[in-house]
Order: sequence, then structure tokens, then C-alpha cells
Amino acid sequence: MRYFFHMRSHHGDETDDQGLEFPSLETARGQAEEAAREIVAELVMQQERIDGTRFEITDEHGRILATVPFRDVVKLD
Repeated sequence: MRYFFHMRSHHGDETDDQGLEFPSLETARGQAEEAAREIVAELVMQQERIDGTRFEITDEHGRILATVPFRDVVKLD
């Protein structure tokens, strides 16, 4: 199935028009979490806020299947 990772933030939204094929939503969610960690690292280096930034994982019909808040992929302890 094709999943789309739309990034939502206070800076604006980035729409994923191409999507990626994954065997399951769980696999897509894992990839979204990995991508979010990479983006968080860049945002931290630029001293940008990550509050409210998230991926909305949708199907080809635009239905939101999962949300991955960036703050949830950072371990603070």
C-alpha cells in the first residue's frame, strides 16, 4: 500500500505528493518516526522549535491513518 507523510508545523505544511510503498501501516509508522528523528536533529541544530510539528500518515484517498508527533520521537531521559 502507498502511504503519504505530510509534515505539519507552525512554519507551514509540506505535502507529500509521491508517497512510498510499505507492506503495513506499522512499517510506514516506523519509517515516519525515523524520518522525524532526522528532521528533529536538523531543527535542533538550527535552534528551531519542534512543538506541534508532526507527520500525518495518509492513504491514497487522503484519509489520516496515523499521526507521528515529532516530540514523541525524542528521548529526554
